[in-house]
Amino acid sequence: MEQSKEIERDLETFYRHYIEVFNREDVDEFLNCFARPYAVVSNERGLSVVQKEADHASNHCRIMTALKNRGWVRSDIVRITAWPLDQKVGLILADVTRRKSDRSVLEEIRACYELHREGDFWKIVSITEVKPPFLGPGAIPR
Repeated sequence: MEQSKEIERDLETFYRHYIEVFNREDVDEFLNCFARPYAVVSNERGLSVVQKEADHASNHCRIMTALKNRGWVRSDIVRITAWPLDQKVGLILADVTRRKSDRSVLEEIRACYELHREGDFWKIVSITEVKPPFLGPGAIPR
């Protein structure tokens, strides 16, 4: 049980770092949070696999431009729930509020991340948004 709690804390620490570098717009460090390849699963496209560094960088640039055009200035973590699946695999369910410069809410999102430990570092291997009214793993209320 002790090892499980330690992995849970590591996953939470990873996710706080991930949001911090996203907010700082530290592109290199943000891109380093992902395994290659990684997958995005969405209602619109199903499974999208990102294999190349150039594709990952271009996706990130597109997302950041779209967010900024909508008034985004930062993302605040509301909740992180982490589940170790084994010593090198974990699942994170996170609630995040994206904010505008006046601190008003741009949007509230919930996403699921599957991670794999590569050496000493956790890396995202898949991302899936959990859209209302669905709750996602653990059926944790929003």
